[in-house]
Amino acid sequence: MSEPQLLSFTYAGGTKAFFNEIETDLHGIELVSFDYAGHGERHQEPFYKDFDELADDMFQKIKNRLHDDYALFGYSMGSVTAAEVLKRIINADLSLPSHIFLCAHEPHTKSELLGFREDELDEWVKDRTIRFGDVPTKLQNNRVFWRTYLPIYRADYSIIGNYRFEELDLTTMVPLTVFYSETDTPLSEMRLWEKYFINSVEYKRFDGNHFFIREHHAEMAQIIRNRMGVNA
Repeated sequence: MSEPQLLSFTYAGGTKAFFNEIETDLHGIELVSFDYAGHGERHQEPFYKDFDELADDMFQKIKNRLHDDYALFGYSMGSVTAAEVLKRIINADLSLPSHIFLCAHEPHTKSELLGFREDELDEWVKDRTIRFGDVPTKLQNNRVFWRTYLPIYRADYSIIGNYRFEELDLTTMVPLTVFYSETDTPLSEMRLWEKYFINSVEYKRFDGNHFFIREHHAEMAQIIRNRMGVNA
């Protein structure tokens, strides 16, 4: 009997390697993660023009590997990816996931990512990325690092900034678990996911910044294993 699968979608600027740490704690679950176009192993591919293009691509990656026991896991921008992929699974009348896990992204339009002049956009992207805790101190002023990674962050922030949650046509009974940090994405905002997930929704709070998974991956993995019925 094959292991249940956890299909995982990473954050803005991230790669599938982001999930390596939690994978070691997911005993009895096969973690399957993906690089977006222009990221990681797909760095030579062009960036997406919009979020629909990203979601369509991720849906194509997973649709032929779905079996009876799987869940979706999205972190930050990956939460939007997971929701959009779920919408496509429902519309295609495919087997539904047993559970969905969303982290560190409230469901409202990120209009604050738009409206910057070209000459100030790069500095804003750098500052936001550093504040989120995604850049080691020794690399924060490294020109080579930013020459490589700034275009990736800029491309992802652009498509998420243009994404409109008001247009997300999703209503589902699939159970949802939301992981969040109160200082990053407050519970009052994370509860807005209940507009789309109308059955069972639970909230798990963790201390830390946007990337609280780095300190709490073992605890998160245990919750995921429990919700997916893997208790060995």
